[in-house]
Amino acid sequence: MSAGKLIAKNVVKNISVHVIIYVITASLLFPLFWMIMTSFKPQAEWVTYPPTWIPNNPTIDNYSFIIFGTVGYYTRTYPSAAVPYLNTVFIAVIATLIAIAVGILGSYSLSRFKGGLPTLISIIMPRMFPPMAMIIPIMIFFQMIHAIDTYWGLIIVYVGFTLPYSVFMLKGFMDSVPKEFTEAAMLDGLSEWKILYKVWIPIVKNGLMTTALFLLILNWTEYTFALTLSSRGVETITLTLAKLFSNEAGTYYGPQSALGIMAAIPTIIFGILIHKYLAYGFTFGALKR
Repeated sequence: MSAGKLIAKNVVKNISVHVIIYVITASLLFPLFWMIMTSFKPQAEWVTYPPTWIPNNPTIDNYSFIIFGTVGYYTRTYPSAAVPYLNTVFIAVIATLIAIAVGILGSYSLSRFKGGLPTLISIIMPRMFPPMAMIIPIMIFFQMIHAIDTYWGLIIVYVGFTLPYSVFMLKGFMDSVPKEFTEAAMLDGLSEWKILYKVWIPIVKNGLMTTALFLLILNWTEYTFALTLSSRGVETITLTLAKLFSNEAGTYYGPQSALGIMAAIPTIIFGILIHKYLAYGFTFGALKR
């Protein structure tokens, strides 16, 4: 094959790869584009044929609906989503911090003292059952200890069901810490707590950030437990989104899109703040010594 044909073949190959990447990226971003556009559409443009791609009369009424509430249709009142939003922030952040803190201790113990496979399996066992299989016993137990419709009740459940992910993910990062660092710290007279705090955690901080983002997204978007354990009092964003489906008045596509955009902002901001840790965190521990 001549040099010219080889160059032409490589050019065609590169163009094809880029086109495929652009098409896949556009298809993945299209739902986000549609949600942003719908959040600024007036009600008359929510469901039209042909569809309205870009609002002809942009409005912020949907965001006003979410922030301040409205009486709705057929005397149905939709209160402000500010309280559920703050509830979700508080519950998701606290549950994530606790799961990360406990996950650090658990993964450090498993990695430092070589916990066996049975121990690891016992830790991830709660995630082997679908949440719906655990709802009834949890509801009965929470009713006995008066944890229904409480912040701490939801936090306990969120921590319990995200902790296996925390330990499992962090253990992979902990396993990549060179043992020479630990031996040097022991020779310097550091205690186990100081070895963890001053040696291990700084090395695996990228993995900590990656795991924290993953757990935050899980807690932020959780619906099943929020519905069954707190639907009457401590409402979260996912429940507010579900309430925007109405048998009498239809579906509030505009306010749903507005709330969806507002709900995505905290995780996006957190992801941007830790973006420099993410790329390395996703690959850290992939290569074993």
